[in-house]
Amino acid sequence: MNPLHDLIRRLPAGVEFLVVVSWAFGLPIFASIMSLGSDLGAHAATGGALVFDNAALLSILVFELIQSVFLVWFLRVRGWTLEKFGLAISWRGTGVGWLLLIGTYLLAMGAQFLAEATLPSTMAGAAQRYPAPDPAVSMQLVFLTSTVNGIFEEVFVAGYIVTALTATRGMWTAINVSTVVRLLYHLYQGPLGVVIIVPMGLLYGYVYARTRQIWPLIFAHVLIDIIGLSAIGGWLGAG
Repeated sequence: MNPLHDLIRRLPAGVEFLVVVSWAFGLPIFASIMSLGSDLGAHAATGGALVFDNAALLSILVFELIQSVFLVWFLRVRGWTLEKFGLAISWRGTGVGWLLLIGTYLLAMGAQFLAEATLPSTMAGAAQRYPAPDPAVSMQLVFLTSTVNGIFEEVFVAGYIVTALTATRGMWTAINVSTVVRLLYHLYQGPLGVVIIVPMGLLYGYVYARTRQIWPLIFAHVLIDIIGLSAIGGWLGAG
């Protein structure tokens, strides 16, 4: 028996949770929080907003692939399987994914409307801080990064966190923790990002907790990223 594998298998569930969440999202959360105190001088021309150009997308792609190598190995040693995550591609799941995509946009528009009505001064400049795609970005890179990012985020922020916490802490605690983690690494998007991410996190966490199928979340997330990083996002006002 491999001594390292044996040591990993004997780790308490709480330590496993800390390892997975900190490895997957620790650096993005730190960078996102640090961005709150920065004017992002490199992007001053866009009002302080991050621009998703080819270099930014490539860095996301490489980071998430590297992180995934360790996480997949670690969780396999811990006994996690694709079945435990509910990762199975199906036509029904794809249909739910389309509904989830539509629901995400409807929730985002509703939340943005309420935020603008109640906090007009805050939301007035929020759009300037919201990330924007570089018009010259490679669409091949957009599709590749969107696919990897959609899988990475939903498997770990929804699939892992909700599954790991539901049995011991209850469904709503699991959903709320998943939403908070999702929000923390999106803080760089500013107030508009908060308004969009919170309802999205609650919706995705609830759908996963009820269905235990991760494919609909992945499908919707990948399409949202592709839309947001392409010309279609400008037409829809998705940024």
